Amino acid sequence: MDVNCPRCGQPLTKTFYQGKIAFYCQQGHGEAVSLSVVRALCGQPTFANMLWRKALDASENGGVPCPLCRLPMSVIRLPVKGVELELDICCRCQELWFDPTELEELPKPPPPPKAPQMPQRAKEILAIHAVNEMRKNEPRPEGLCHVAGIFDSPGEVGGVESFSRPWCTWALVALSVAIYWTTYDNAKVAVYEWGLIPSECLRKGGFTFFTSMFLHENFFHLFSNMFALLIFGNNVEDVLGVSTYLASVLGSGLVANLLHVIVFHNSKIPLVGASSFISGIMATYAVFFPTVTVSFYTRIGWFRIPRWVRLPVWCAFGLWLFFDLVTSIILMDEAGVGTAYTAHVGGAVFGLVVGFLLRHKLKERMDAISEL
Repeated sequence: MDVNCPRCGQPLTKTFYQGKIAFYCQQGHGEAVSLSVVRALCGQPTFANMLWRKALDASENGGVPCPLCRLPMSVIRLPVKGVELELDICCRCQELWFDPTELEELPKPPPPPKAPQMPQRAKEILAIHAVNEMRKNEPRPEGLCHVAGIFDSPGEVGGVESFSRPWCTWALVALSVAIYWTTYDNAKVAVYEWGLIPSECLRKGGFTFFTSMFLHENFFHLFSNMFALLIFGNNVEDVLGVSTYLASVLGSGLVANLLHVIVFHNSKIPLVGASSFISGIMATYAVFFPTVTVSFYTRIGWFRIPRWVRLPVWCAFGLWLFFDLVTSIILMDEAGVGTAYTAHVGGAVFGLVVGFLLRHKLKERMDAISEL
């Protein structure tokens, strides 16, 4: 069916007005729309219903020809915004004709009600929770967790995906493995030469504070440390970035070694191992990702049977830190103990400080990821 302009008789052109179908005259004489479109544009049936009732009751049919049926349209007058509009409507076709600018004078739909504002802290919590849920990996195979347990190292169960390659973490692992490989034949000599001896902490210009972090006594010592570094280091590096992450690693190791020297200042037993700074990495990880589950072996009961235990990382880290703190106090006078519990505590405390001071970086990282 042709739709023609009631003013000039030319075919009207189909268009969309505010997402609704309309027909306009290319000569600028006006627009034709249906009653249902008027109802939708007003956002409420009141105005359209009143318009229709007045059209049915109208006694004046001297309006312009209907664009569809060509019969004269009813003329009705309605006050809108203090101005009286004269509208043409066809009761047969339910079509209206609007002269220029008249369509814009229709009542606008009421604005949608404002949603209640949520507190900013609640928004942050929900955003972090949503991103954590999005970033969770499938649980790791039990085999990897069993390997971690054998070497007394925790393993992730509901790990967090890294969105960048952990080059710095890989470099630290490669450096530790390379040093162990090159010193394998003379491990004891290397440990006493480049390990941190508290009573001689300033030898080699104090450089042993750093070299000791990358020396390991045996393969089991190396493997357990490197496994933990790969598990936790990649996510912390992903959040902090390479430069801040490397500064955090060196800071954790330095504070750990310094605390060990202060407590065991007379000891001649060299301190070696990456656990000095790995404890700091684990602490920062626990602050950043407290809901991630970690698994480890422990011996429970009278028969000391190994059991598989899963705990949130914040809980597991808290128990581990408490155990190391108590043990370091008990063994404070024992300079020859095999595990540097005091160094672990020093590194962990530094890592906690880094985690709480730089938590905003986690939020910034999540916001950046959510925009990808």
